[in-house]
Amino acid sequence: MNETELFETLIQSGILAEQDGEAVQLSNEFESAVIEYSDQMNTETDLRVVLEEVGTSPEHVANLVSIADDDPEFVARYLAVRDQAETLGFVESVRVLILLDQFSEPTPPTDGSPEPFFPIQGERLPAMLAIFPVTVVYVWREQCPDCDAMRDALEAVFADNHNQVTLFSVYGPDCAKMLKDQYEVVGGPTTLFVVGGEIDARLQGAHAEEVVEEEVDKSLTTAEMQDLL
Repeated sequence: MNETELFETLIQSGILAEQDGEAVQLSNEFESAVIEYSDQMNTETDLRVVLEEVGTSPEHVANLVSIADDDPEFVARYLAVRDQAETLGFVESVRVLILLDQFSEPTPPTDGSPEPFFPIQGERLPAMLAIFPVTVVYVWREQCPDCDAMRDALEAVFADNHNQVTLFSVYGPDCAKMLKDQYEVVGGPTTLFVVGGEIDARLQGAHAEEVVEEEVDKSLTTAEMQDLL
């Protein structure tokens, strides 16, 4: 399902609402559902049961229970999406969560993000890395010639579909402390190659396309050895 079809599904399911025939925003129905699930998660309700009730497969339930400790809003939004858009699968539902952040303040900066990458807020990064088996995370900053060069290299490498790799970009200055504390990222551009939630390799500064391709191949090999693909 491409992005246009996904937006149409979100409008039809009532997650997004058209305003004045043009503008689109989160619907009151969806925001109310998020609040209800958040309240439910604050009770003694077994979150595993709630996740299973909206069709979450057992392989993803444990990850989401763990994520709920650090990012309960993410899980509450996931539950509301699965409840209202029942036709969406797990991966599409997570893609929706990334898209919905574009309708919440503050929106993640996109100017320095390579075209195939999903710009996300830094606080979403731990959840994304826990969910997707192989990810490339590009951390960038403004007024940075090396960032521009690395962005061009990443766009060239990922111009064709890489279905086994999920691509995220993070604007470093917005979450510098978190990036340093959790991922030892101390500047941009930094490119992380993550397998099974663990950093498999990192590139600091700008690098040639061949170097990026080599690290992607290594990460895919690591993932295959760990039976993640």
